[in-house]
Amino acid sequence: MFIPTAIENELINYKYQFPMRQKDGKDTLEECKYNWLQWTNRFAGIDTYNKWAITHGIHDAITNQVAYRSKTVSKFYSFRDDYKFYLEFLYPYNSETITWEQIDRIQDNSYILVSVPNTRGSIPEYWYDLLDHCERTNSKIFFDGAFYGTSEETIDVNHNVIDCVAFSLSKNFNLRHTRSGVVFGNDLAWTLTIPMQRNYYNYFSVEVANLILPKFDALYVTRHAKIIQREMYGVDAYPIWFLVRDKEFNGLRIPKWVHNEMKDKVQEAISW
Repeated sequence: MFIPTAIENELINYKYQFPMRQKDGKDTLEECKYNWLQWTNRFAGIDTYNKWAITHGIHDAITNQVAYRSKTVSKFYSFRDDYKFYLEFLYPYNSETITWEQIDRIQDNSYILVSVPNTRGSIPEYWYDLLDHCERTNSKIFFDGAFYGTSEETIDVNHNVIDCVAFSLSKNFNLRHTRSGVVFGNDLAWTLTIPMQRNYYNYFSVEVANLILPKFDALYVTRHAKIIQREMYGVDAYPIWFLVRDKEFNGLRIPKWVHNEMKDKVQEAISW
């Protein structure tokens, strides 16, 4: 995995300035919200949600929102071939891990964690079946957009079964250590929204977002990387640029991560 040189240089030359006045903090937050909405606009419908919160990465959003929803939902679900940390997030609660072919097992009034696109290499093929089933069962989805921008795919997130949508800079630009993230929803956990109201949110996360998002769009890497991926791997290339077909294990499709094999060519293409 690699950080594009131009983004790395921005961070190296960045000098953090703590907002000394509350008004400065509010102005910075409004700028941050605008930047996130612009950066994520390849996915339609994000601007329809009426609440938002700065997060310490998507992990922060999941932990708080799941705890909040645990008061009212009957059961939590995740998928076997999705993000493995979901198992740890849901361990304290009544939860189950299923395959995509087992969507019908999701009970009434449930809550599902889903990464879109996900580690299968693309938007899940049964995504619309899941939306339909959630409507029938009055269930909700936490939409994890960690891989947003790593493929050229688009999707509409304005759907009544989607509880909230979350994004970060970790996967796209490999800035996982900055923990810069955001979540949008209509009914967010108070533990996510109160820090901004009380002015003790993650200032560094906000500053990084305001520094990087306006200068580097979501396809900054992907528009070059996809060309190289197709040339190198042909029909084995998945929509996510750094994932290619590899093997199956216990009925699960396990892609191969090829960041290291591609990074020099991708950086050369970006810099050209």
